[in-house]
Amino acid sequence: MWKKYFPDMLTLVLVTGMVALAEVIGDREIIFPEITALAVGYMVSEKRSWMVNGLRMLLLITGCAIAGVLIVRSMGLTPLAEIVVAFALAQILFMVSGTTFAPFISAIVLPVMLRTTSWIYPIAAFVLTLCVILGRALLVKVGVKKEEKYNPVKTNVKECAFDSALRVACVLILGVAAFAVDWKYMIAPPLLVAFTEFSRKGNKARTIPVKVVAVITGCGLVGVASRMLLHEELGLPMAAAAFVATFGMLVIMRKNQLFIPPAGAITILAMLIPESALLSFPLQILLGSAAVMTISRALFMGRQEEKVVTQEREIVER
Repeated sequence: MWKKYFPDMLTLVLVTGMVALAEVIGDREIIFPEITALAVGYMVSEKRSWMVNGLRMLLLITGCAIAGVLIVRSMGLTPLAEIVVAFALAQILFMVSGTTFAPFISAIVLPVMLRTTSWIYPIAAFVLTLCVILGRALLVKVGVKKEEKYNPVKTNVKECAFDSALRVACVLILGVAAFAVDWKYMIAPPLLVAFTEFSRKGNKARTIPVKVVAVITGCGLVGVASRMLLHEELGLPMAAAAFVATFGMLVIMRKNQLFIPPAGAITILAMLIPESALLSFPLQILLGSAAVMTISRALFMGRQEEKVVTQEREIVER
């Protein structure tokens, strides 16, 4: 029994420790929501979430965190324009990375959305990602997880370029709508990760859209409720709210047997957003996740599956 829940315990310790350290030194830049997604996908999930290894994960997260800060420091564009630029750069990197590891998209977009200029952010991203990698190594060592071989992912450049361009166009349209009503968390960085994953060929989450959107929204609601009740109302440390929120997120995922890494990041993102956005945050996450799921099914799923069927037919005919 302990082996089943040991990854959950490591995740709780990592996330709570991260938030507690941020409170102690008084610097919220240390809070890196995507670390919860990495913990879910690399330690908690019962099935392999991404084709990636530790070194590539560390380089992609750290490099994108640095790039995100540089965009805010140097470009001088509107926040939405910089978000679209960051997402476009991430799509190019995703195409050539040789992995299916999408969470680095959040690492580059998050500092742009939160207007982060501090170098503490990429340092925290590096250290926390390393902690997840070491946590995974520990799980392998004690027999909780099995060693997984990394095989570089080969991509069809033409198809991937088209899909990437279409994703960027969709994010631009969604972003214009979200910023127009001042609900920018409809395109929260974890949702952009989810969009990239949902719109990939062969993604199974889009075959159960209602359940997936419900889990993502539920995790956002748990994050907000924990912060509002424990931190804002009772005055407890934010770390206490993060602990309860992470625990609730893990319960939701295990009960539904649906381990969605971006949902983990959304849970902890609720600890970073302004207090004024807390009440609308779950609704923004609901609308945003429903939108990216609908787009993934409408613009990507049918076309991608048709190509697979065509390719299989051609193989049989040969």
